[in-house]
Amino acid sequence: MSTTASDLYLARRNAYAEFLSAADSEASVCWRKADGQYGGPEETTAAQDATYTVTRDRYNRILVEPVGPHKEAQALIEQIRLLGRATKEEQDWISFKKAREVFVDAARVCLKDTLDG
Repeated sequence: MSTTASDLYLARRNAYAEFLSAADSEASVCWRKADGQYGGPEETTAAQDATYTVTRDRYNRILVEPVGPHKEAQALIEQIRLLGRATKEEQDWISFKKAREVFVDAARVCLKDTLDG
């Protein structure tokens, strides 16, 4: 593996991992919101805005590169948005987890291709 391929692999791996962590954090905010764990609308909005900003930033880091799991990342974001609009009973965590798994699988393929290519 060349230094360039190694560096590219590490950069992509870090970008994908950071995106997953941000997505998980934002999904947790959606859960706490639906569960009524925030002190009020202002606290809820502040938590949502903070996690949204991080998720969007991490997604943009993936999006600007012409290769990688763009569609899968977007699908995961769409699942988070649905969680954020749903009540506790309406939240579809199975679909969120499936979208997350699909993203992880696509990211692994991209990382493997980085090393192989």
